[in-house]
Amino acid sequence: MMEAKNQQGKPVDWWFIYKTPEHTGNPKNQGFDFLYYDPDCSALELSPTGLDQNNQALSHTLADIFNAPESGGYIVYNDEHIDPEKNKSGKGHCKGILAFDKASNSALYLLHSTPRFPSDREFTLPDDEMIYGQTFICITLPDYQTANHIAQQMLSQQNPQILTESSRIPPSLQEDEPLSQLFHGNGVSESETPSKLPFRSQGGKEFLLTAKSRKWGKDFWLDLVSPALQCDLVVETWRRGAVTPLQDNDSKEYDEDVLTLEFKIPPSINYEWHYTKDHAKWAVALKNSTSSLPWVCIADMNRMVSQEKRGGGSLCFQEPRLWQALKNAEEKLHPLAQPVSAQDLNLS
Repeated sequence: MMEAKNQQGKPVDWWFIYKTPEHTGNPKNQGFDFLYYDPDCSALELSPTGLDQNNQALSHTLADIFNAPESGGYIVYNDEHIDPEKNKSGKGHCKGILAFDKASNSALYLLHSTPRFPSDREFTLPDDEMIYGQTFICITLPDYQTANHIAQQMLSQQNPQILTESSRIPPSLQEDEPLSQLFHGNGVSESETPSKLPFRSQGGKEFLLTAKSRKWGKDFWLDLVSPALQCDLVVETWRRGAVTPLQDNDSKEYDEDVLTLEFKIPPSINYEWHYTKDHAKWAVALKNSTSSLPWVCIADMNRMVSQEKRGGGSLCFQEPRLWQALKNAEEKLHPLAQPVSAQDLNLS
């Protein structure tokens, strides 16, 4: 069975991980401390073990993926290859794993923000990424066919760079199946129109996977995600160079950018960082009206003008407790959407 695994290595419907930047929370944090949430959690929690240990949700899940039976397969994709010479131009700005087992009619979807991970079935995070915050979300899909639906969307929208040396597909996979086409790089037909793929997890949780191709040419967050959810968003992503405006003529919604974050962990630990220390990609509904819903989005796209020429996507869902935790952490919002200044880069 392909299933997400929780902190104890038990099956779980879905989980979310927020890796903290190094030297936040406590001076001994080498960038392995992380916050964890799944449906059984009452709040976003500080994990007692770091991402450098084997007894946590990410390592448990990856171990199951890479030790899949012969009937199972996994497609690893990342816009940054461990060998820069193998990077392909024109591919999407997206990172994740789509794993499946046709024999047991099971699958999972892992979307994350970490470059060059995982490499050649290794669980270790790249050393030069420990300085930054990173996000991960893993969902146990209801069946094998849902993985094919996601693969089909990737063929027409994200067009990810497949790390074939870190991936595997079973011989039983038919050539015309989207999963097979995705692995082999066949059947890619980038659409000029973005798409929305609603699906449920194995446990019935509703998710919305929004995605665009590089041919669409508009801002992912402001012109696609906000209108799809019909709400304004507070967005935290990597931001360097030209940043898209808070509002434009293509959308009645507007987005705000996070400047600093502070997660207060009882009894007295504070994880605080400036957005220039964060490579995470997430957003929450601003909830500036009583009709707003507790939307949370975990993505692989940045809020930058350059991202208009890249494919990518976002998983959005309603989860009040996680929404509250992320909303409460927004210590300061950017007053203007503007390029990163030298002063910003000197802040920690």
